[in-house]
Amino acid sequence: MIKAVLFDMDGLIVDTEPIHFRAFQALMRDYGRELPESIMPKLVGFIEEENIRDLKRMYGLQDPISEMVARRHRYFMELIRTEPLSVFPGFWELAEEVRRRGLKRAVVSSSAADQIDVILGRVFEEGPSGASPEQFFDAIVTGDDIVHNKPAPDIYLLAALRVGHPPAACLALEDTPPGVQAAAAAGCIAIAVPNAYSRGLKFPGARAVVGSLSEVTAYLDG
Repeated sequence: MIKAVLFDMDGLIVDTEPIHFRAFQALMRDYGRELPESIMPKLVGFIEEENIRDLKRMYGLQDPISEMVARRHRYFMELIRTEPLSVFPGFWELAEEVRRRGLKRAVVSSSAADQIDVILGRVFEEGPSGASPEQFFDAIVTGDDIVHNKPAPDIYLLAALRVGHPPAACLALEDTPPGVQAAAAAGCIAIAVPNAYSRGLKFPGARAVVGSLSEVTAYLDG
C-alpha cells in the first residue's frame, strides 16, 4: 500500500522550467551566445553545476564553473521573485486527495533551499490551501540536504526516512529522467509526469508515464 506521495517541484508542481531557461539564456548572453530553447530537454532534471559544465564545454567558455553557477543562480532568483508562477493543473486536487486518504506528502527537489523557499512561498501565498508549505507538507527535502543529488538515490532515501515509511511504500512523482532514475534507484514507485520540455523523453525505471497530475489518483492504491 502507498503510505506517502513524494512530489518533485520544478516542472512537476510549478511550471518553472521556462524560468530556468530564461536564467540560462541570460547567463549565455553575458558571453555573447544566444541559447536555443531546444537545448532544454538536455538540461532538465540535472543540477546546475552539471548543466553549466555542459554549456561551458559546448560553447568553449573559460570562466570557472563556480562563477558561472553563481551568476546563473542570481538571474534565477531575481526571476522567481518577480515573474508569475503557474501551478500545474491537478496539483491542488491531487494533494487534497492524498491528505483525504491519510497519506504523507513531501517535496523532494534537487534545487537549493533558497530557491524552494521562494517558489513554494509564493505558490502557497496565492494558493487555496490556507497553509504554509511547512504546514502543508510532512517534509521538504532539498538539494542542500544531501551530497549526491539526482540521479543518485540519496535524496529519495532521505525523504522516505523523513516521512517515516520505507521507499517501497512511497509514490514518487517526477517530470525528468534523472528524477525518475533517482526515485527508482531508491526503491520508490516512480511515476513520470512529463512537461513541455521532457515530453517525448525516455523514462527508464518509471512504473508509468502519465499525461498530467490528474491521472495520478489512479495509482494511490498502489
